[in-house]
Amino acid sequence: TAIFSITFADIGADLRQGNRLLRKNKPKEALTAYEKALVREPDNPDIHYNIGRTFYEMKKYDEAISEFQLGLFKKNKKFQANTFYNIGNCSFRKGTIDAAIDAYKTTLRLNPKDKDAKQNLEYCLNLKQQMQDQTENDSLDQEPQGQKSQPQPADRENAERILQALQHQEKENLEKSKQPERKERVEKDW
Repeated sequence: TAIFSITFADIGADLRQGNRLLRKNKPKEALTAYEKALVREPDNPDIHYNIGRTFYEMKKYDEAISEFQLGLFKKNKKFQANTFYNIGNCSFRKGTIDAAIDAYKTTLRLNPKDKDAKQNLEYCLNLKQQMQDQTENDSLDQEPQGQKSQPQPADRENAERILQALQHQEKENLEKSKQPERKERVEKDW
């Protein structure tokens, strides 16, 4: 039993150190701390989630999505909802709007009260519609030589709004990760 308590303590210490470093905007150092914990417990969804957050901060969205997906094995709906929300944010940043829409929809299925996910979903759906409308307009307005007109710049106010919402949610997620997760009560089944 002593060996297990030392290992769990080390993993917890590495996670806390990684969280501190990430809050100090030192993602490379945080990644090192999380990877130390991952060596000891490779299937821990919390570690994968934190590595995903770190890759997100480093703007390595594909790697972040992969780590978030590994974190989905945790059987906690709120945790899964937060994870899908972050997958949606990564997908949006990558420019894969359909994937972002799917992730935000899944977030809302798991947590229908998530206002940020709802707002981001609405924004992505509107953006997708604008892109489709622009494509239709471009095909109608083609010049005789076959050249397409220059695409219109995206609505800057909406882009700023979604960016602020993403940053706000990331701060909330970081704050949530600081708090120890409460254990779920298990009812006796006999």
